Amino acid sequence: MTNALQVDGLASGYGTSEVISDVSFTLAKSEVLAIVGKNGMGKTSLLKAVLGFLPAWRGTITLAGKDVTRLPPHLKRRLGLVYVPQEHALFQDLTIRDNLRLGLLSDRDFGAALEHIGQWFPLLTRRLQQRAGTLSGGEQKMLIVARALMAQPEVLLLDEVTEGLQPSLVDRLSDVLTRLRQDIGTSMIVIEQHLPFALGIASRYLVFKRGEIVDSACVDAEAVARIEAHMRI
Repeated sequence: MTNALQVDGLASGYGTSEVISDVSFTLAKSEVLAIVGKNGMGKTSLLKAVLGFLPAWRGTITLAGKDVTRLPPHLKRRLGLVYVPQEHALFQDLTIRDNLRLGLLSDRDFGAALEHIGQWFPLLTRRLQQRAGTLSGGEQKMLIVARALMAQPEVLLLDEVTEGLQPSLVDRLSDVLTRLRQDIGTSMIVIEQHLPFALGIASRYLVFKRGEIVDSACVDAEAVARIEAHMRI
């Protein structure tokens, strides 16, 4: 079976500084993969290189069997690769409705997509005319996730999505992402400091340190202890 995403020997960086060094991993169809590690180790840079916001200096990136290494981000988006950034990347003066519309490639799909999103985020779909900037921090994070899900992505990359969320919203988000994988088969990469959340939805994890993968394993009862041991070093 073709992997949803495959990265082979990927290297990238900023200017002349290499921050991602010969990274290789696969993401299967409908799999959730957690990438964990201390802050500042290159995890977000890895996602940016996969997305095309950073150039691939070496290696290849394959999406559903297609080599997309040199494709720009907007063309990868058309192939179903969608990103949820760590920062609150919303248009604050636009309504919830208009922010959600930006998650689609065509307005003709808006009605059906909105109905689908309403099953997961009913609060947002009840308040479509409210300006995004007037939402609470947690509600804004939910809107960012909802916008990413409007097009039912093939591969979803989530960067520290639980940061700043209260526990009830973290639980809600965990439920939504689990249902997304089960209902439509979306594959996901989750970069997280919140280990219970990440390992609660992932079947496999990678430990990232100084731009390299230093450990990988299936999620089991000993996973947290192994990851925390790496993070203490």
